[in-house]
Amino acid sequence: MTTTKAAGLGIIHKLLMLFVIVNVIGDIGNVGLWLGVPSTRALSLNTGLIGTAAGVGNALIAGSVILLLVAAVYIVSLFGLSKKLMWSPMLIIAISVVNRALSFALYVVSPAVILWVIWTVVLVVLAYLDRRKIKTLV
Repeated sequence: MTTTKAAGLGIIHKLLMLFVIVNVIGDIGNVGLWLGVPSTRALSLNTGLIGTAAGVGNALIAGSVILLLVAAVYIVSLFGLSKKLMWSPMLIIAISVVNRALSFALYVVSPAVILWVIWTVVLVVLAYLDRRKIKTLV
């Protein structure tokens, strides 16, 4: 007697969902850190392009809006991942690349940028692999 089991997306899909959740928590947490500990703004926000163009007082608002919009797009993509929708991994790739490009343009680039570039590459690769897997199941 044989049983049939529906094909699943596997560990890559689960890792991608976990990493997107961590990313959302990190983005929202960063805004909370800027609000709760003003000295952290000086590390990247106030002296970057945002602080220079918008002024130190408005840098918090502009930086927070950008990060919260990025977090919102990741939440939408997480919904798509949970429903195994084909557009979701592509949205993750797009927002990850845009987020990293914005971070280079708007914030002070520090040695920690290597960590964030690696994080972005991991998200993009996982999203690409997940998209390939979703295509085979459709």
